[in-house]
Amino acid sequence: MKNLYLDTKKKIYRTTAIMFVVQLFGALGAGFFFAVQNLFQKYHLLGATGAVNEPNLWFILFWATDFFFVAMVLVLSYLIAGIPAIAPALALSVYFCHFQTAPVSAEEMYNCYFATPASYSNATSIGYMGYLIMAVFLALMIKLLFAGWTNLKPSIGRGFDNLLAKLRKKIKAIPNELKGIEIVEGVDLIVMILILPVASAALTFVLIKYGIEAPFAALANSLSGILTALSEQNVILTALVMGLMVGFDLIGPLSYSAFGVAVAAYLSTGNAQLVTIYSVCFITVGWSAFFGVLCNKIFKKGGKSDTDDFNITVSGPINAFFENIKLTTAFSMPYAYRSPLTVIPGLMAGSAVGGVLTALFKIVNTAYTDGSLPKYTIGKYTYGAVDYTYAEMFRRGDLYMSFTLPLRSGDWLTCRIPLFVIILVSGFVGGLVIMGLKELEYRFLSKRGCYYESNGDMVIEIREYGKKLAQSIKTK
Repeated sequence: MKNLYLDTKKKIYRTTAIMFVVQLFGALGAGFFFAVQNLFQKYHLLGATGAVNEPNLWFILFWATDFFFVAMVLVLSYLIAGIPAIAPALALSVYFCHFQTAPVSAEEMYNCYFATPASYSNATSIGYMGYLIMAVFLALMIKLLFAGWTNLKPSIGRGFDNLLAKLRKKIKAIPNELKGIEIVEGVDLIVMILILPVASAALTFVLIKYGIEAPFAALANSLSGILTALSEQNVILTALVMGLMVGFDLIGPLSYSAFGVAVAAYLSTGNAQLVTIYSVCFITVGWSAFFGVLCNKIFKKGGKSDTDDFNITVSGPINAFFENIKLTTAFSMPYAYRSPLTVIPGLMAGSAVGGVLTALFKIVNTAYTDGSLPKYTIGKYTYGAVDYTYAEMFRRGDLYMSFTLPLRSGDWLTCRIPLFVIILVSGFVGGLVIMGLKELEYRFLSKRGCYYESNGDMVIEIREYGKKLAQSIKTK
């Protein structure tokens, strides 16, 4: 079991390093076209026939960042269980991203494979951690069933040998050289490619559907009512609970439920306080992951962080300075995959502190209500050259567009600078919690010989890979 645990841990680290490259592709690719279109006013670079088509085309590149967990499930399942895991991993991950909440037409299903879905609600129904559980459970099921079948074949073969011996007394045509193991191995193609992977996929589906999606949907609905009632009595306590919900699953059902409460309050009263609090909770996640690695480097506690840990987590704050709020948080997810029990509580702590501080100082970003966002209101990129108010964006369900863009504006002294300081302080608190829990994990696992120490550096690896390719071409 120890070897299985260490091997799985190694594969998770490897997968998250690959996901770092996947996310960079989406971030840099989409960012390039976005900059060209909005800064240099160069349109139709991707062959769009009109403004209405333009967003759909460059949003394809955001697939890597918005739905990178599809690639994560595929890569991790393959690394653990090999070729038989590819088809079921792809089928399950795409299903839970796109189609599980409502039936769709053939045309819509076809389009979903080639563009980011218009609604993010499907992808949030099991949270990003649901996909990690999916990949690990599916792959281990296939791996263990394959091992079981291989170990069982000799016994089944001996049973066939006994049967053949009895049949030969009555049927002389049965050749003496025919062995029972040959009969068993003759059905390997059916068993090991069709039956075992399909059975593993079915069991994984049941686990994810009824062990994760259903109970967390019920929990989200319950917390939504509690949070709504709480918001009418105590904003500070509401901010605390909201931060814990957001930090727990970020893009999952609990976070989505908290978002719904904030939106409902905004649309019904015009007060953007809860939306501002939610935004801070959301963004702090990206900074907490970064500070977790930074604290590890500074205080030398929490085991060893490899270079990929730093590469992954520093990408969030870098995107914050380029005003890409979504990607500020997106890179925290691969880092959380590496050690969920130590990282997620830190993300929850950081987000909760951020929400409470925003509520204590009564900061409200007026850009939500007065339309003072200084960028991206030129009517050339949004939904076929139509600009929408923030209230309309909320009603449309545009999560990232509606609640994060206004954080790029607002009064400097009463909003932007205070929020930035709050996010830094909260992120540091979250980082300290991550470091402390990692230290406990390090001590616990080291005593049992189960601590995995990674030395990955995807940047150097790709550089060396390029050198090898160049050398191989020269030699040929």
